[in-house]
Amino acid sequence: MEIPKAYDPAQAEQDHYERWEKSGFFRPEINEDPNAVKYSIVIPPPNVTGSLHMGHALQHTIMDVLIRWKRMQGFRTLWLPGTDHAGISVQRKVAEQLREEEGTTPLDVGREEFIRRAWAWKEQYGDTITEQMRREGASVDWSRHRFTMDESLSTAVRSVFVTLYNEGWIYKGLRIVNWCPKDKTVLSDLEVKEETKKDGKLYYLKYPVLSVPPAVAGGAVPSDEKSPPATAGGTDFLVVATTRPETMLGDTAVAVHPKDERYKHLIGKIVDLPLTGREIPIVGDDYVDPEFGTGAVKVTPAHDPNDYQIGLRHDLEQLLVMNDDGTMNAAAGADFDGLDRFKAREKVIERFEELGLLERVEDYEITLPVCERCKTVVEPILSDQWFVKMDEMRDMALELMRTEGVPHFSPQVPHEKVYTAWLENLKDWTISRQLWWGHQIPAWYDDDGNTYVAMTAEEAKEKAGGKELKQDQDVLDTWFSSGLWAFSTFGWTGKGNADAPSAMRAEPERKRADEGVRVPSDLDTFLPTDVLVTGRDIIFLWVSRMIMLTKKFVDKKAFEDVIVTGTVLGKDGKPMSKSRKNGVDPIEMFDKFGVDATRIYLASIATGADIKWNDLLIETYRNFANKIWNATRFCLMNSGKSDFDWSTANESERKKYHEERGPHTLADRWINSRLSKTAKALNKALENYQFHEAVSLIYHFFWDEFCDWYIELKKDEITAGNVLASAHIFWVLDIALRMLHPFMPYLTEELWLKLPGSSNDLHHSAYRDAEASIMLTEFPQGKSGEFVDDQAEAEMQLVIDTIKRVRNIRSEMNIKPSDRVEIHVAGSAETQGILAANEAQIKKLARADKLVLTDSLAVPKASAKAVLTGGAEIAVPLEGLIDFDKERERLQNQIAKLDTELQRLNGQLSNANFVERAPAEKVQELRERKNEIEHQTTTLNANVIALE
Repeated sequence: MEIPKAYDPAQAEQDHYERWEKSGFFRPEINEDPNAVKYSIVIPPPNVTGSLHMGHALQHTIMDVLIRWKRMQGFRTLWLPGTDHAGISVQRKVAEQLREEEGTTPLDVGREEFIRRAWAWKEQYGDTITEQMRREGASVDWSRHRFTMDESLSTAVRSVFVTLYNEGWIYKGLRIVNWCPKDKTVLSDLEVKEETKKDGKLYYLKYPVLSVPPAVAGGAVPSDEKSPPATAGGTDFLVVATTRPETMLGDTAVAVHPKDERYKHLIGKIVDLPLTGREIPIVGDDYVDPEFGTGAVKVTPAHDPNDYQIGLRHDLEQLLVMNDDGTMNAAAGADFDGLDRFKAREKVIERFEELGLLERVEDYEITLPVCERCKTVVEPILSDQWFVKMDEMRDMALELMRTEGVPHFSPQVPHEKVYTAWLENLKDWTISRQLWWGHQIPAWYDDDGNTYVAMTAEEAKEKAGGKELKQDQDVLDTWFSSGLWAFSTFGWTGKGNADAPSAMRAEPERKRADEGVRVPSDLDTFLPTDVLVTGRDIIFLWVSRMIMLTKKFVDKKAFEDVIVTGTVLGKDGKPMSKSRKNGVDPIEMFDKFGVDATRIYLASIATGADIKWNDLLIETYRNFANKIWNATRFCLMNSGKSDFDWSTANESERKKYHEERGPHTLADRWINSRLSKTAKALNKALENYQFHEAVSLIYHFFWDEFCDWYIELKKDEITAGNVLASAHIFWVLDIALRMLHPFMPYLTEELWLKLPGSSNDLHHSAYRDAEASIMLTEFPQGKSGEFVDDQAEAEMQLVIDTIKRVRNIRSEMNIKPSDRVEIHVAGSAETQGILAANEAQIKKLARADKLVLTDSLAVPKASAKAVLTGGAEIAVPLEGLIDFDKERERLQNQIAKLDTELQRLNGQLSNANFVERAPAEKVQELRERKNEIEHQTTTLNANVIALE
């Protein structure tokens, strides 16, 4: 058979994916078994603004490996794709488009036109990532693609909101929230990241105390008290420490601990708040830490969550002094109105200094709350927002974990403990966002401020008795709709499963519906899903909320397992980012190395830990693909013609022929046993989500055992036209390609279709009528005992070990490839019998012209020696093969070079300062190199002795 010399990944990727999708292979309806067990996964919906990054590629690879594996096992599989409307991100994109193309703002065009343009933007650019997913080979059911603002999903969102509101779980109220001045919207706690700044400042401000009683006039206080009220010219001051001096313009009190001897006599007195003309009280509150700063704290209830609580306890005014863009408002005073908050900070400090009220400024390490999207410093402000009470839903999630261990995290440590601890301390969820793009909150108001929550404007108006209403302008947090993803994507709308779109029903089930039989919905069939693959950064934002909302509204588990992936770092070991310019584009990797090589590399690093990107390793897997291509090409081009018609034989007929007439040489029995054991171990690794272990198993089998050994052992028989040898190697290759398919779908499809007799007769019984494809064949199980032959493995290991030892000697002693050697082996009768039976193979692969088997070695002193597995000794006489003097000189030069390197390494590793300050991985690399040199030196010294 003619087959191209080189594998063309790009051509295979294009041809096969189009055929797979067109043929419906990705749909659960391809499975014709009415009793098939379902296996389902919903994709974490990427943002419509996004393009594929390495985090996506890693997670999609894992999901596709699982879904292809289960499909080949005969499960009714569904991997449901979709995208998220990404409220803030799309809003920002459209606003940028308006500014750049028209010089206008969202306010200029108005809400209705802005939303129209957002939809237009989504239609034009939103499919980028879905097309890139096709390139990945993702076997998702595109006919079930969902978007978080699809009509049915939007109905589900409104249903959930209305239900939670009616049950008292959703409320609106004034609370301190995280406000992003750039995006001009509230953020949940989980959307705020903390950044540490070592160059922060702590400002000590002096507030004049009014109405001071005579007992403390002149500042007389016990001498052992620290930081008493400061005194200047007969005036007493309370000194407060703050990292945000601009917020003092909104102070409405100063608080001290009620038992603090320094200040308790001042409780109930008044201070003059500088720069404002206002007087504010001194209150006693247990929250205050007497050991922090001066022990007196400024209280700004509208700009700090802790101050807000103090304000509630003492009925303090809540004075908001900032606008939504981070500038100061009129309440801050005429001198500050309109100033940016950080400019206002500078001006406050300048004015305090002028007034002699700035006691000091200290360097102080501070932790800043930062918007995770735009990196703007977040401002805590008092705002009227919508919230979800989380107490009862939290208890549902905790009960699931305690009673059923759901979800089961992989890796379990530390994620399960962190997840549970977070739930136990869960706060109410801020769900309103000050945006236009998204699910507008289904709440309407009349002129008197009454609220009407309903599914539609018509329903709200009916509730209001026909009054004119105005809908709430805010939209819901994107994570609110994403939290319903596990069940809304399967057709749940809150109106019953009968409302599920007909496209979501299986084809055979529609036929039965025509006959009057109830059609099980996707919701009934595929929920709970089996596994969720996600990053640790959204366990709280998304995973926990899906668990809670699915349990609340469907009374089901959202999913059984959660695979938590690590972060794919740049080559420098740091998180990939545009600013660092260390990003690795998956599409570029696909173009350079092929999709299959990229996928199997990603699977090999899927341990749950962060991993540094390595081009050399991905190149290794490209070489792996080429190795398999060349091995298959050799078999196809050199195979003999069998009297058995493989092209028409089905799976059971092939197996019967193999058992009855297949060759049974040691090499055949060995490869059968290794194939069976690898299949069994591979299934176990995938069951336990040990993807790196699974890759290692299939890589070792294909590269080492099949290509490097089995083909070499059988090469003469195949090229000589031995039909039994050819038939058997194709049988092994067929099974091995199936095991590799979930990781490298394109390569395996391309090769499998070229194997003799590849047809849908070889499919799993659930896919008999489908067009031929390796993805529909049965995944090898490695059934217990089937083809396992421990004796054959032990005997072949002895043969392989013998050949390897001779090859090592040839390499270490610099023996020319063309020179034939003489091999002496001393061992037991059993060892001699095994080697004698395989003499021809040993001599061919070790380039030897003689194999001498004895009970004890009797060889010239100038012989290179080694020990075989099991204790047998092996020797290769060197006389006549090398120039002893030159070889001795060469070896001694090598030893000298290695010794020089070793001395340098010892110097570095004995330097405590170097070991302490150098990166840990660098130190470990040097230690490994030191051990390697010591081992090499020992071997070289032994070789020098052999030449004496």
